[in-house]
Amino acid sequence: MGATTQKGHDGDGREFASPDELWVAEADADGGHNTWYHKAVAYWDAQEASYNGVLGGFGYTSDLDVRDSRALLLKALRVQLEAADKGERQLVALDCGAGVGRVTEQLLRHHFHTVDLLEPSRHLLDTAAKNLAVLTVPRPRGVAGNFYCAGLQEHSFEPGRYDCIWIQWCMLYLTDVDFMSLFQRAAAGLQPDGLIFVKENICKDGFVVDKDDSSLTRSNAYMLDLFARAGCEVLQNVKQRNWPKDLFEVRMYVLRPPRAQQAQAGGGGMEQ
Repeated sequence: MGATTQKGHDGDGREFASPDELWVAEADADGGHNTWYHKAVAYWDAQEASYNGVLGGFGYTSDLDVRDSRALLLKALRVQLEAADKGERQLVALDCGAGVGRVTEQLLRHHFHTVDLLEPSRHLLDTAAKNLAVLTVPRPRGVAGNFYCAGLQEHSFEPGRYDCIWIQWCMLYLTDVDFMSLFQRAAAGLQPDGLIFVKENICKDGFVVDKDDSSLTRSNAYMLDLFARAGCEVLQNVKQRNWPKDLFEVRMYVLRPPRAQQAQAGGGGMEQ
C-alpha cells in the first residue's frame, strides 16, 4: 500500500494535504525526526508526576478508562488468563508509555505476574517505580519487572517475553514510519499467542497536530490504514464508553502483528 491520503491541520491554522507533508515539514536536516521526539519528552518532563498530570488534568477519567480496558483484556486474552488462574502459566506484560505507572498499577499487575514499564520521561518513570514499590492490600497478582527509559521508536523488545504489549496514549507521538516499524519489532517480543493492545485518542477525520507536545491525533480510518500497512490483523476495534464529550474519542484496538498471525487467542471479531 502507498502513503495515506488523510488530510490534517494544526492549532496554528496550518493545513496539510497529507501526513507526508507534515513529516517533511517536521524533519531535521538529516531527514530524521529527533527534534519531534525530543520536544514530546520535554513536554512530559515538565508535567506533574501524578495521575492528574499524565491525564492532562482529567484524572477523574482514570476509572472509566480502566473499566473498559479490563473488559477488553479479559475477552481478548481469556485463554491465557484462565491458564494463569489455574497456575499453568506465568504471564508477562509490557506497559508502553507507562507514565507514572497508572495502567500497570490499576490494571495490568492484577492480571499478569510481571509487568515491565517503558517510558521516555525519566521523572515519570522514577515516580512509577516508587508508586509500584508500595505494598497494597489485597496484594495484586503481579509485580513490576524492568523499567525501561526509552521511546517506542527506539526500544528493542526482548524476544518472546510478552503475552501482552499494552500501548496507551503514546502512538500519537510516533511518525508514520516508526508507527509501522514498531509492530515488526514488537512482534518479535511476543509469545506465539501474544497480542498487542493499542488505546488511543481518535479524531473524526484525517489528523490533528498538537505542536505543544509533538503529537498527532489520527482518525480511526487513518489508524486502520497504518495497521494494515504494518501487516497487522485487527481482532477488536472498540470505542471507549461513557467518555467526556469535550475530549477526543478514545478507541481500543487488539492486534495480531505479522509474526504472530498464526495464533488465535481468546476470541475475535470487529466491534464498532
